[in-house]
Amino acid sequence: MLKRFFFIPLFVGIATVAVAAHITGTFKNAAPGDRVELFVPHYYVDGRSSHFWAELDGQLSFVMEAQLPEAQLAFLKYNEDRLPIFLEPDDTLGIRADIFQFPVVVAFSGRGSANNRLLQQYFKINPPDYDELNNIRFKIGQWWAVVEQVMNERMEALAPTDFKDFLDKRREAASALLDDFSAKHPNTLTPAFFDWMAADITYDWAYHLLFYGQVYANRYQIQPPFFDFLDEAPIISEAIGNDWYRHFLQVLVARQVAKTGQLENFYARQYELAGQMLSGKSLAFFHSEMIRMAFTGERYREILPYYTQFLQTNEYPAYDAKITGLYEKIARVSPGTLAPPFTGNDSDGRAVRLAQFRGRVVYLNFWASWCSACLKKMEMFDNYAAELNSRGIEIVNVSIDENPANWRASLTARGFKGYHVLASSGYDRNIALTYGVETVPQYFIITKNGSFADKPTGNQPEDIKQQLLQIAAKSY
Repeated sequence: MLKRFFFIPLFVGIATVAVAAHITGTFKNAAPGDRVELFVPHYYVDGRSSHFWAELDGQLSFVMEAQLPEAQLAFLKYNEDRLPIFLEPDDTLGIRADIFQFPVVVAFSGRGSANNRLLQQYFKINPPDYDELNNIRFKIGQWWAVVEQVMNERMEALAPTDFKDFLDKRREAASALLDDFSAKHPNTLTPAFFDWMAADITYDWAYHLLFYGQVYANRYQIQPPFFDFLDEAPIISEAIGNDWYRHFLQVLVARQVAKTGQLENFYARQYELAGQMLSGKSLAFFHSEMIRMAFTGERYREILPYYTQFLQTNEYPAYDAKITGLYEKIARVSPGTLAPPFTGNDSDGRAVRLAQFRGRVVYLNFWASWCSACLKKMEMFDNYAAELNSRGIEIVNVSIDENPANWRASLTARGFKGYHVLASSGYDRNIALTYGVETVPQYFIITKNGSFADKPTGNQPEDIKQQLLQIAAKSY
């Protein structure tokens, strides 16, 4: 099984640099000018993903150069069909397909051809599911771990011994496929792909066992020996471009922290524990990910000291980009900072200014008519509106709707209380852009003196209400 040892020594002090992969292809029965796209999700390094595209020429061919920082999966898309392909920096890959058979039947050429022929075979026996709607989330500590719905159904149906037996057989079949291909086609797989696929096999297996053992521990009375499988899943790997390895690390560290029963400063505790367990790129990924998660979860006070530490000690600068932009964004809305002024129009065209609420606490709520979570939250705040207003708190709702008619129709139908402003009606700039709001629901609490206030640890409407009342009770 996995005859080649695929975990290589870590090299420190080496920055990750995006190097172009060269992709060419021909789509039979397509039309000149049709668009071919390539999606490269390298968010785990720098918080971004890349899209590349090309049009088919008169011979129905295309040429594309794609920058990528790590050896990883990318996705080639034609119309609504997409093909997962393995690419690495400085790779060459040729693709030939008939649009009526794509992505099921594809011929590969170039340096990456053997890698992708095996990848197709591997995914036939171990098909991935990239639809997030088919995922189920369970909380481990304060970390939301994800499992596919089909896999969760197996977890619910199988006792520990049977579930491990199922995963063991799946792992053995995949390992046999890799070994058999390597024997029949010697020296055709690149080292990076062999390591990636070996990691995929190992950490797919280890992640689902770890998830099962943690989430279903009480149901099946799982005992400590169940977790002996962790001895076969090295914690440190260079295969950071593999999704299952990254998932495995996140659940493993979250589980270790959750076992302590101390869930306050959860991200900071994971950050510190990772420093004891990991090194190299694994550590750079995990530390940057904890900072990113804490920033986006508005736990910046907890993680801020580690942000500075990370920038000073991180040996892989490519991971800096994931968090520096977030820090700059968060610094603009951090507690104590003056909230940027705005003026916008309500549904009757009357001006609403932030300045008019000076001396009162403002619950500034960003929403949209198409956001069901926003609507539910606003319905609950309608129940609080009278009490909040009597205590010196104003509800100001800012809609990011692009169509003013939809916004007005929703207000008419639901009769939400408070002030209502359309973000795009901002006199100087779109109000959502001014506040860095990219998704909804989102909210801010603004004190009587016009500065941002701390948000509560919990994010339920009742938590927010109590925080508003506490801030309103202060004299400043």
